[in-house]
Amino acid sequence: MEKRPCISVGQIFSMLFVSRMVITMTYGTLLIGDSDIWDHLISAILSLSITFLLILPIYKLYILDTKMNILDNLRDLMGKLGHFFILIYVLYFLIITLHTLSIFDNFVANCINPPISVRLLCIFMLFSACYGAYKGLEALSRASSFIFIATVLALIFMFSSLISSVETINFRPLIYENYSSVTEGILYMISQSSCLVALGILLPMATGSSRKKFAGIILWNIGVYVSFVLMIILITGTMGEFVSTQLFPVYTATSIGKFGAFRHLDSLYLGIWMAGIFLKTSLFLLLASEGIKKIWGEKIRKISILIMSILLSICVFFINNFSILKKNSITVFLITFLIFNIILIPIILIILKNKKISKESKIFEK
Repeated sequence: MEKRPCISVGQIFSMLFVSRMVITMTYGTLLIGDSDIWDHLISAILSLSITFLLILPIYKLYILDTKMNILDNLRDLMGKLGHFFILIYVLYFLIITLHTLSIFDNFVANCINPPISVRLLCIFMLFSACYGAYKGLEALSRASSFIFIATVLALIFMFSSLISSVETINFRPLIYENYSSVTEGILYMISQSSCLVALGILLPMATGSSRKKFAGIILWNIGVYVSFVLMIILITGTMGEFVSTQLFPVYTATSIGKFGAFRHLDSLYLGIWMAGIFLKTSLFLLLASEGIKKIWGEKIRKISILIMSILLSICVFFINNFSILKKNSITVFLITFLIFNIILIPIILIILKNKKISKESKIFEK
């Protein structure tokens, strides 16, 4: 029987919370265009409800057999055809990893402008993540506990440092012009919900009851979007219309904030954010390798991590400033891919699983 890593429910959602929150640091006009960030307050509230609905097929599939993740079910219920769909999940995780690297590339190039090549920094980050993925889920989960605590403390410091600078005059009426910004905000937030796909693989790997895991899903989802709402309120309240001129307004806000005697804490936030990027990249490389393991075995899984890292590093050098990943069409692509992986495939597997359970019950009755 396949040996599974044993991690706690808290560790799973710590990893997923950090992986989701690293996107908020780069939230701004470079990724959402001319969309009004203040209207995204409504988008975040609606996205919270939509995310709960998106989770249901994955959770229902998990409840049918708590020992099997979505990859196990694909192999068990679809046979050789299941291997094809497993490779689709592997491709999705690699695309998310590349997208995360593109965000890292854009942010470092525009905000930090380091004295060394940004591409080399991306390569260094990628191969650090390769090492993290190679060490396995249990090692990553232990590291995530420290990164999670640092992330939460950073958010608390950030909110505390900005709240005194909020000016109510900066808050305009919501949906002042039209609903387009709300729609664009929902599409953006849902497209960045790749952690939902990760959840379909990670849930059976955690110790604890199904009820405890469902409570973890609720707390995690609420925590992510409450943080989003507070961030939108604070950056809008402190910068007003100035927000629309900033590529990364959240990072700009960290340089404005002050906490007691402490000033210009942006370098602290930057260090924590880079640790979060490392964790997310490692996690998604590991998840991609899990798909490889289902088809070709454990030995190939370990080799595949290095091979995938090399392929991604080649993409870093040959994609011109990740121009493809910066376009608005990537949002539509990511949402389509996401829905396929967390709605369509799980529903098909639920139908097949119920048929299998029904047949087995009839056999036992005889």
